[in-house]
Amino acid sequence: MKKFFWTVLLALTVTLAACSSAPTATPLPSAPVTASAPTGLILSGGVVASAEAVPAQDTQMSFLVSAPVQEVLVKEGDMVTAGQPLLTLYSLILELSVTSAELAVQSAELEHQYWILRNDRTPERRDRAKAELDGVIAKLETAKASFAQTTLIAPFDATVINIKIQPGEFAQAGQVVIVLGDLAHLQITTTDLSERDVPSVQVGQNANIYIEALDVTVTGKVIHISPVAETVGGDVVYPVTVELDEQPAGLLWGMSAEVEIVVE
Repeated sequence: MKKFFWTVLLALTVTLAACSSAPTATPLPSAPVTASAPTGLILSGGVVASAEAVPAQDTQMSFLVSAPVQEVLVKEGDMVTAGQPLLTLYSLILELSVTSAELAVQSAELEHQYWILRNDRTPERRDRAKAELDGVIAKLETAKASFAQTTLIAPFDATVINIKIQPGEFAQAGQVVIVLGDLAHLQITTTDLSERDVPSVQVGQNANIYIEALDVTVTGKVIHISPVAETVGGDVVYPVTVELDEQPAGLLWGMSAEVEIVVE
């Protein structure tokens, strides 16, 4: 029995010694974690709002006279230059108005001359004839001015954004018939700057603009704060316009953006 005990004890001693002399396993080094660079704005304590690229200059054009449209000389997307004709009206009615007014002037002149020659006991009738002559002359000038307004001319180099009327349709005086925009020069306008944030925004403040489609951030300055509120999704917002310090290549009208206006 004693022999068996010492045999077991010897075996345990040998085993423990072997374990203590075995080399300790070196842990595998962990791979370094590299954080990806965030896209979008680098916030610096400002007011943040969604925005979009819009033309820096646009115009809604209309005729000053009412008549059917004769020709639409451009199409949407066309680039036009200052002075280029855009639309024309049928001018026959306006030509007849000028002719009618010219005949009325001739008749009034004869009437006035008659009462001048009758320079006797009728000064009030002569004065009335002079007033009538002045009135028809004014109508003639108006008719001539209207006739000159039968062609719409591009006021600056631009792109045709929208045409709201077609040949044969009747254009009312003052009705918007075509919209032009200078798409070569774009600016950024906010779409959801809330009424809570707008009091801290001022013209001249710096802004960072992240253009989502281009994945670039550019700088600019606030140039206009609309005094007219809009309602977006039930929230009251005020559009703010930001002029870009430099327009990035590839920026197009309507592209989404995120704006941070630095108010500190």
